[in-house]
Amino acid sequence: MFGWLRSRRRRSIQDRPWPPVWEDILRRNLRQMQWLAADERERLRAWVAVFIAEKRFEGCRGMTIDDEVRVSIAGQAGLIVLGMPDEFFDRLQSVLVYPGDYLVSRSTPLEGGGELQWQEPRLGETWNGGSMVLSWPRVVEGGRLRDGPRSVVIHECAHVIDLLDGEIDGVPPLASATARREWMRGMADCRERFAEALDEGRFVAFDDYAAEGPGEFFAVASECFFQDPHRLHRYDRDLYALMAEAWLQDPKARVPVQRAR
Repeated sequence: MFGWLRSRRRRSIQDRPWPPVWEDILRRNLRQMQWLAADERERLRAWVAVFIAEKRFEGCRGMTIDDEVRVSIAGQAGLIVLGMPDEFFDRLQSVLVYPGDYLVSRSTPLEGGGELQWQEPRLGETWNGGSMVLSWPRVVEGGRLRDGPRSVVIHECAHVIDLLDGEIDGVPPLASATARREWMRGMADCRERFAEALDEGRFVAFDDYAAEGPGEFFAVASECFFQDPHRLHRYDRDLYALMAEAWLQDPKARVPVQRAR
């Protein structure tokens, strides 16, 4: 019953006229919009409308939330679920946006008593309780493809998908238990090759932060998959295939090989 009502409400939202100003924002802040097919653009617009209607956006440290912020974030989030038409990040309740990178207090106990405290810089984070935190300048850089294969929105949304099974373990929803086991084996091999390349000082396609663990490897690889798919495919075709299986998309089929940097 509740699922039917929710679907009905979403259809009503999607039937509303699309604001022209939103189109201008997507054109400026989601460069990949230009490479989408017409039907993909329509599906993205419909998804963005629902996301904006359902999520609470909050500005932190004086950040003003306006359509520019909402549509820019929603556009990048919607891009990665084009292959998942019914995925609207239902567990995500709020998006907190900072006017820049921010600091988080961290501490660790010291041997013999006491603790070491420090401030750790962050670009974004995802909380199990249903919140996502983003640095606005990084959102813009990712949407305009100005930071190589990086996108803080895609990274954090990958964590949201990863969390669907209850924890950030680097495993997204897959078709079956067998598919899940095979996918995990393949990802373990990719992570091992990545670690070996780092140890030997060889080229890797994306940030070494991916070595932090399975969850970060999945999120960082997902960034590269969408932001620079040909780069990822050249680096590790097996990893690209696993990303395509997870996201049900093939972005290298639409993004030009020699796209402008």
